[in-house]
Amino acid sequence: MPVRREIEVEATPEDVWEALVDEDRRAEWLGEEGRDIDVEEVQAPSRLVWWWSAGEEPLTRVEVLIVGVPAGARVVVTESIPGFPLAVLSARFALVAV
Repeated sequence: MPVRREIEVEATPEDVWEALVDEDRRAEWLGEEGRDIDVEEVQAPSRLVWWWSAGEEPLTRVEVLIVGVPAGARVVVTESIPGFPLAVLSARFALVAV
């Protein structure tokens, strides 16, 4: 089941975008250092989708929408875990394909 969070920040959508696409700034802003990130889709400066994981945690999909509002930007983040165990399927397929 997806988790959705929404916040308004006093920054332009372009500033929020730059904070998300810069690895160091993203880690600082989200408080999530040490995660492996694979970008799925980029629609600058309003939508960014990536898959990430850390250690043994399951891979999750993160979609970030950035919308301009009078006070700055609304940031909507939706994170979800795939319903189908892709990593398990991949590992089993590798055994069959050998």
